[in-house]
Amino acid sequence: MRKIIVLLTTIGFGFFTYAQTGEEGNIKKAIQAKIDAYQSRNLDAWKASWQHDSKISNTVTTNDFYTTVKGWDSLEATMERDIKQNPKPDNSFKMSLDNFSVHTEGNLAFVEYDAVATPESDQSSIFPYSGALHYHDYEMMVKENGQWKTRTRVVTLPESYAINNHAAETDLNAAGYDLLGSNKINEAVEIFRMNVKLFPDSWNTYDSLGEALALAGNKKEAIENYEKSVQLNPKSDGGIAALAKLKQK
Repeated sequence: MRKIIVLLTTIGFGFFTYAQTGEEGNIKKAIQAKIDAYQSRNLDAWKASWQHDSKISNTVTTNDFYTTVKGWDSLEATMERDIKQNPKPDNSFKMSLDNFSVHTEGNLAFVEYDAVATPESDQSSIFPYSGALHYHDYEMMVKENGQWKTRTRVVTLPESYAINNHAAETDLNAAGYDLLGSNKINEAVEIFRMNVKLFPDSWNTYDSLGEALALAGNKKEAIENYEKSVQLNPKSDGGIAALAKLKQK
């Protein structure tokens, strides 16, 4: 299973001065409005939150994921495609912002803050990676016609770099899906088999192995692994659907 989303390049802090309280509030509201527009799938409001310039950028980086989009035309096209594919409001999580550090110099602002995405349905007791995600974001903003707009945004996930009992499982799972993406199905199966062996109590390892086995044409074993996955996690809608589809064939 993969999740997803967003980040920036290093910016000097020296020339900034602290924002006035009123201006800081306007900046916070502008950032919140951008996030609200994204979750509500309000394309016009989301567009209004960005500076429309060929030099803007939006980056997301974690220990196992990196993506960056540069230039307004590319970013606009990416968002329009996303909303077209997923038009309904995203109520799967609640985003809360905190610990703002705001520095301004005229019409420029550098903002650093924490963003916590808390899922509506918390299954972290059975799937450690499905709990709240604690991002640390950076934004360079420009004030245009009295409105603060994002010019450069960088989203990081510091906790993804921490060493924990599930890091190996996550890395192996990602490697398996990389192989599937390269159409190396048999090799992916072997990676997922190793993950099941190392983490036999994780429903996700069986789910991933079941998916790869189904692609390899091994229906019988795919069903066995999906059944084990659903046994460990009865709320796995994806696993339940995949299992039902396999049994119908």
